[in-house]
This record gives sequence, C-alpha cells and structure tokens, in this order.
Amino acid sequence: MSQLAKETGESPAQPGGKRRSGEDISAEIVTRLEEDIVFGRLHPRERLVEEEIALRFGAKRHLVRQAIAELERLGLVDRYRNRGAVVRLYDAKEVEDINSVRELIEAHAASLIPLPLPDAAVAELDAIQKSHQEAILSGDQRRVFRDNIDFHRKLFAHCGNEALIEAINNFAQKSHAYRHIFLNDKPYLLWAAEDHAKMVAAVRAGDRAALVELCRNHLAPAKNYYVQTYRSRFAGDEEG
Repeated sequence: MSQLAKETGESPAQPGGKRRSGEDISAEIVTRLEEDIVFGRLHPRERLVEEEIALRFGAKRHLVRQAIAELERLGLVDRYRNRGAVVRLYDAKEVEDINSVRELIEAHAASLIPLPLPDAAVAELDAIQKSHQEAILSGDQRRVFRDNIDFHRKLFAHCGNEALIEAINNFAQKSHAYRHIFLNDKPYLLWAAEDHAKMVAAVRAGDRAALVELCRNHLAPAKNYYVQTYRSRFAGDEEG
C-alpha cells in the first residue's frame, strides 16, 4: 500500500468483495484524487504515478488513465508527453482571470434568481449553510469542502439558465486546484460561512441587490490570498 493510501485510510479492493464497474472505480479515483489535491495531500507540480494509483484503488491501469484524463478536463492536473501527469499549479494571472469570469457569471446568475424563493428552497440553503459552519467548527475538512460546493450549486441552480449553471460549475471546479491554500484557515472559512448566511438572509428577504453584491464580492478574499501567497513562493516563475 502506498504512503498516501495509508494516510487516507484507504486500501485496495479485496477479493470476494462486491464487484465494482469500471466507471465506478474511475469515478472514485477522480473523487479521491481531487480531495487529495484540495486537502493538500498532493501538492502543485507533484507527479501522479499510475502504478501507485492503480495499487491504491485496486484498479487496472486503463481506468487510472481514464481518471487522470478526467482530472485534466476538470483543470486539476496537467499531462505532458513522456512525463506523465502532475498536479496543476495555477499562476497568479490565471487565478485572477478565472475569478474575473466567476464574479461576472455568478453575479449575473444571482440577478436571475426569482425572489423570494419558496420556503422549502430557503430552508434547504439554510440547512446547508448551518452544516457547513458546523463542519468548520468541528474540523471536518471533507464536509467543509462538500457543503461549500453544495451551497453554491443549490443557490445558482435557481437562476433557471442551464448554460449559465454549467459555466459556473465548470469555473468553480478549476478553483479546486488551489483551494488547499486556505482550507486550514479557520477565520477565512468562518467568514465564508457567514457570507453564505447573509446570502440566505437576502434570498429570504427578497433583497436582490444585496444578493448580487454578496455573490460578486464573495470570491475576492480567497483569490487575493492565493495571489499573494503564489507571488511570495513562486516570484521567480513570473519573472521568468
């Protein structure tokens, strides 16, 4: 078993266990490697070794390659000829560009949400926000990560524009490659959870202007934190 498998408490499939489809195995590999990147267990520019991944998940090599191709499509890894795949390192400009687009499309989606939402929809958002905040306080990183995704997807799903929803989800997915940099920053996470609570309050009150402004400004602190950290660590990359 690889060191990473030991750290995550995972083990390869055991003989006699329930047979999983190739699609299920590939999807599991994608999910777990994404979490390894988000939680900082895999670092930017770190190489993904197919043999180790195959051993960790009890998977055939073609399923590992399929999973890595999906991670590349999601913007989480880069693949190079004769070098294999590495965790993607986004530079400061790339992150600024991604966030510029996200601010525009998420604010626009907020402007399309029919307000006030039904009580059941507001209650669902409120429950996710509370779960997210509880996860932060208890240190449950996986739940923090998943609840944050769930909150934003459920909120913007109400805008009614399927193409816009898809674009929002695709650009948000790219940010997972650099989310590790602030996932252990409890004050930031609590601020984000409080911002979610303000969004729920705006939805409940039917305050569109407040909701749009909250969605437009919500991403800036994380982006600024990443850009500052990147420039302090990789200044030579930008100069080159």
